[in-house]
Amino acid sequence: MEVSYFFRKKRLHAFSIEALFDNVTSQVSLQSDIKAKKFEVPSIINVVKNIFKSSAHQGEINHITGDIHYVSLGMKKRNTVLTIHDCVFLTKYNKLNLKYWLFKFFWYQLPMWRANTITVISEKTKKELVKLTGVDESKIKVVPNFFDPRFKFKPKAFNAERPRILQIGTKENKNIQNLAVALKGLNCELHIIGSLDVETQLVLQENKIDFKTYTNLSFQELKQQYELCDMVVFASTYEGFGLPILEACAVGRPLITSRISPMDEIADDAACKVNPYNVLDIRRGILKVIENEEYRDALVNNGWKMRYRYSIENITSKYTELYEQIAAQPAQEFFMLRQAKAAASLLGIA
Repeated sequence: MEVSYFFRKKRLHAFSIEALFDNVTSQVSLQSDIKAKKFEVPSIINVVKNIFKSSAHQGEINHITGDIHYVSLGMKKRNTVLTIHDCVFLTKYNKLNLKYWLFKFFWYQLPMWRANTITVISEKTKKELVKLTGVDESKIKVVPNFFDPRFKFKPKAFNAERPRILQIGTKENKNIQNLAVALKGLNCELHIIGSLDVETQLVLQENKIDFKTYTNLSFQELKQQYELCDMVVFASTYEGFGLPILEACAVGRPLITSRISPMDEIADDAACKVNPYNVLDIRRGILKVIENEEYRDALVNNGWKMRYRYSIENITSKYTELYEQIAAQPAQEFFMLRQAKAAASLLGIA
C-alpha cells in the first residue's frame, strides 16, 4: 500500500505539524509494509494551484496532515484522510463576521465532506467540530499526538532558589501576559520560545520579569531548552492538543498546565493544574512546584509513566489500522449505477 502525505508550505515559525508527521511517515514504513510519500504544497496563498498540484500526487491513500484542508477538494473521496488539529478559526471570529462563515464552509465543512475519514488530535477538537459544523460524529476518529522520540529523559537538580521557567509559544492563547503578572516579585528566569509583540514585552517589563526569547530554533536547540529548564509552564487558554505537555514529561520536567480541556485530560496526574484566567491561581501553582520537592518528583514520575500511551509506535499503529480499514472498503458506485441495479433487481433481471 502507498500512502501520500500532504504538507502545507513551510513557514518560519510554524513547524509542529511538519515535525509530527515527518515522524509518522518514517515510522509507518518501519512498522508495516506501507510505502510513505510526502508532498509539500507549492504555495502558501495560491489555493487553486495547491489543489491541482496535490491532486496529481495522489496515492492509494491520501492523508492531508493539517492546515491545508482545502486540498481535499482535488482528492478521491473514498481514500482521503483529513487531519484537523483545532477549530481556532471558528472560535476566533464572531458569527456576525463574514470571515467566520467563509472559514466554516471552505476550511471545514466542504473539505470534511470531501474526506472519507477525519482524524482529530483530541476529544475536545472532536466535540468542537461536531458542535460548530454539524459533521457526522461517526466520521471522526481521535488519534492523539505523540512526543518526538528524540526527547530523552534527562534528570536535573531543581534550582529552587532561582528556577529557570520555560514557556513554549507566544500567541495570544499562550497567556504570557497573565504569566508575567503571576511571576511578579518571584526570583526566577523566564525563557520564552517565540517572538513577542510589543504589548507583551511591555507587560513583562512592567512586572520586572527577567526574560529571554528564542526564535528560529532547530530541534536540537529546542530540546536543549527543555533540558536546561527547571520547570515548564503551559497555562494556555486554548489548544487543540498541547504538545509541550508531552515534551516536558518526556524530558522529565515538572509541568504546570491549564485546568481546561484538552490539557486537563492529556496531562492527567503529571501536571499541576491551574485556572489560566486566574493570575493568583497560576502563581499558586508555580509556588507549589518550587517549594514542594516531593510534589515535583511525583509530577515527573507520573509524566514518565505516560511514555507508552503517547509513544510514536502506539500512535502510528492507530494510523496504519485506519489506512488498512479504508483500503479494505469496497469501491463506491456512481449514484445512477446503484439506481439501475436496484431497478434490475426489482424487475427480476439481475
